[in-house]
Amino acid sequence: MISPQTPARQYQQVQFQTIDRGRLLLMMFDGGDRFLAEAGRCLASGDVVAFSQALRRAQAVIAELLSTLDHKRGGEIAGNLDRLYRFMLDHLTEANLAQSGRHVLQVQRLFGIIGGAYREILRHGTPELDAA
Repeated sequence: MISPQTPARQYQQVQFQTIDRGRLLLMMFDGGDRFLAEAGRCLASGDVVAFSQALRRAQAVIAELLSTLDHKRGGEIAGNLDRLYRFMLDHLTEANLAQSGRHVLQVQRLFGIIGGAYREILRHGTPELDAA
């Protein structure tokens, strides 16, 4: 038997399905940044299990961003983002293996730069956002 959804859960689902692409991308960047920060805190406190879980969540966000790239419309920008996202995924795998906060900070820095660029694009109404 399928359990009924709560009204709050239904609202979240509708909100997610109707949100514009730019806002959704920003939410993904905010979530990924939050997971990376959490990973750093967990590693600093010695909680390796929580560190790995936070890294997996950040990797899931990055993988989703990677899968949404439109290479036909995005051209060179989409290609560059593809390489950056793949680098970040690999670097977070290394972070997990080596339990390296330095790796996490490097990815967090890149992630912040890309997220900040999207914010600027949305603020100025640049249509290239739809191409990437």
